[in-house]
Amino acid sequence: MKLHTTTHYIIIGIILVIVLISTEASAQGLPPFDDDVGDEPVAPINGLIALGLAVGGYLGIRKVKK
Repeated sequence: MKLHTTTHYIIIGIILVIVLISTEASAQGLPPFDDDVGDEPVAPINGLIALGLAVGGYLGIRKVKK
């Protein structure tokens, strides 16, 4: 079954509206925190995570090009 070009635009428009409405509906406000909360220092991101992402990206690009 071959769809016309205008039908493609209508389907894409409907999908975009559904995605935007569902994103807006799932948004939340800020939780009610007390001002006197003792925050813990933020843990640093390990350098091996960045290395893993770089290697994963390289392997993914290499697989796509094959």
